[in-house]
Amino acid sequence: MKELIRRLQNTDQNLIFTTIILLLFGLIMIYSSSGIEKSFYYFQKQFIWSVIGIICFLFFLRLDYNNLRSWIKWLMLISFILLILVLIFSKKVYGAKRWLFIGQPSELAKFSLILFWADYLDRRKSRLQYFWKGLIPPLFITIVYIGSIIVEPDIGIPIIIVSVIFILLYVSGVKIRHLILISSISLIVFFLCILYKPYRIQRIFAFLDPWKYKEGVGYQIIQSLLSLGSGGFIGKGLGQSELKKFYLPGQHTDFIFSIIGEELGIIGTLFIVLVFTYFLYTGFKIAKDAPDLFSKLLALGLTLSIVLQAYFNIAVCCSCLPPKGISLPFISYGGSSLVITLISIGILANISLKSRKTIKRKRI
Repeated sequence: MKELIRRLQNTDQNLIFTTIILLLFGLIMIYSSSGIEKSFYYFQKQFIWSVIGIICFLFFLRLDYNNLRSWIKWLMLISFILLILVLIFSKKVYGAKRWLFIGQPSELAKFSLILFWADYLDRRKSRLQYFWKGLIPPLFITIVYIGSIIVEPDIGIPIIIVSVIFILLYVSGVKIRHLILISSISLIVFFLCILYKPYRIQRIFAFLDPWKYKEGVGYQIIQSLLSLGSGGFIGKGLGQSELKKFYLPGQHTDFIFSIIGEELGIIGTLFIVLVFTYFLYTGFKIAKDAPDLFSKLLALGLTLSIVLQAYFNIAVCCSCLPPKGISLPFISYGGSSLVITLISIGILANISLKSRKTIKRKRI
């Protein structure tokens, strides 16, 4: 216990502080946004997942993160098996097969792929200048995993994964022409995925003019904008949302940010944006100070996976992007997402702790 307390004291306090704020704020908003539906039900479940997540955070804070490299093959294998099982055994919810009894396998797949790429880019740095020999093998593996998620269907998580990997490749010094080729292929695949599912095309049309489709696919966007707009500057007050009363679907999951806007106003929404932005700054700083390339890439990837998902979710709620089914980290209801996020925080804290020890040794 003393060792654990010492580690908490010596790690980046800004990371711990922002994590506590987001975690507590998320619990409050889940209770506030879902109270009309099942009273304490969602709050109690999220609280239990929070406790599990905190235990995982403490475990990964104590674990030497370099040991994770020996876990990669197993994590990748388990992720792939779960992605296949979810397609076979899970029941459709809102037209998608994304959940097993243990949660959402795509969250574990996202985490595993970031770990896989951080390790690969560190070990194979000399090969990165060669497209076929250096980039095709890991890209092929990534395509298999992303394809398994897309057929659920889920296009939101793959967008996050591709965005993070692209940034990691850029930071690692991959040739610009190779990055352009990879991004071009990704955009073509993304476009084909939209054409393959007619409802995705309808969502884009509804995004461009939601009021034209107010009785159908534009309904959720309109309700989200009404929720955000009705809050004004200071909001209606915690628990006072009207749109959560079965008008806004996903009010405690993908569109919880809209309820924040209605109940806490512009002040509440800006607060969330600023906290995530400060989290991004903290994560970048941890990555910059990390003692080796693997930990730099891992810290950067985990930070981006959390913050980019937050920004995408906020953009969807504000109708700046079409709906994708992306949750708001820490705040949206969902156990697997919360646990994976807190595991990521534990690894970030661990990297911060090690980098501080390295800096202290150099000074001595």
